Amino acid sequence: MTRIHPRAEPDSATAAAESIAELLRTHAPESERLRHVAPESVRAMANAGLFRLLTPAVHGGAEAGLGAQVASLFIVAAADPSAGWVQMVSNAHAWMVGSFPVQCQAEVFAGGPDIRVPGTLAAQGKATRVEGGWRLDGRWQFASGVDHGDWLLIGAVADVLAESPTRALHVIVPKSEVDVDDTWFTLGLRGTGSKDIVADDVFVPDHRSIATKMLFDGHSPHGEGGATFVNRLPVLVCLSVQLAAAVVGIGRGALDLHIERTAARREVYTKSSKAEDPGAQMRVAESVTELDLARALIEQAADRCDEVARTGERLELNDRAELKWHAAYAVELTRRSVDRVFAAAGAHGIYDDSLLQARYRDINTACHHAIVDFDGNARLYGRTRLGLDPGTPLV
Repeated sequence: MTRIHPRAEPDSATAAAESIAELLRTHAPESERLRHVAPESVRAMANAGLFRLLTPAVHGGAEAGLGAQVASLFIVAAADPSAGWVQMVSNAHAWMVGSFPVQCQAEVFAGGPDIRVPGTLAAQGKATRVEGGWRLDGRWQFASGVDHGDWLLIGAVADVLAESPTRALHVIVPKSEVDVDDTWFTLGLRGTGSKDIVADDVFVPDHRSIATKMLFDGHSPHGEGGATFVNRLPVLVCLSVQLAAAVVGIGRGALDLHIERTAARREVYTKSSKAEDPGAQMRVAESVTELDLARALIEQAADRCDEVARTGERLELNDRAELKWHAAYAVELTRRSVDRVFAAAGAHGIYDDSLLQARYRDINTACHHAIVDFDGNARLYGRTRLGLDPGTPLV
């Protein structure tokens, strides 16, 4: 097994992902059956170092950047969509932990650089100011990978928060202090275990909180050890790029399944080769190109984010709108690509034991994530290109 090294380059991350891809592919049906990623897959991903890709180097992580994360997600998500999704969420959250106060970072990473931090960023609960911190109450949906984590990163609306006009706050809590409600019965991505979490009068000390605006804009003063990647990049752009990479990986896995099956498939009545059908050839050609374009958009976006981390730049508003739009458009290209080949998969594609059917369900679940909403991101990008204000604070 290939293992990630500190300051990993994309090639190193790719090699690590490829070394466990077959194991992940083998256990993908079990992940779906269990409705969380198979334990064997989680162990393999940890042993390969895939959960430490974005962990700050000062805490033993690779602090590799988005290029390495994206490169590995293309492979992991193609092998097991749920494993790729959980890697995407866990690593993105581990990166965000690096923007919290140093005392919080020390607590979270005391368990090592491979610690998983599930949760949900949307402010779905309430935080009430109390002495020394906050009282947390509420229910949060879509906590992907919650079965495999020890800490949770979640958003809430504070009763009073001078640092933020929206009063949005993000906090980190031990999973042991909340309840996990198994609500995850879904069309696709069943293996992500994206269940609800419920907090009832949970105390969160000040050092495990940060104003959402500071976190999302990449303006945290809390970075330790010169971890510039941690402190400089806007969260929503980076999360959009990573999520889109996972979706493109799922799409590539679906297309590979379709090509493999079509190459051996015969027409049920004429017994002629399906691969010789011009319509089948055209569908594959268009879908391959859509996925190639989607991947290129994501790779370019990741490279741009890593460049900003290296040089000390800031992503301006127009850049952020463009990168978010490119991520959303890559997801839409992927959805179209998979829809096109699934429509030509024949009647055998509809059975529950069809891997292509599972990938079709996974794609059409993943593209519903709010951060890559096609209409919203199109409006955002169109407005900025026309010289208008973005029309939303979510940039």
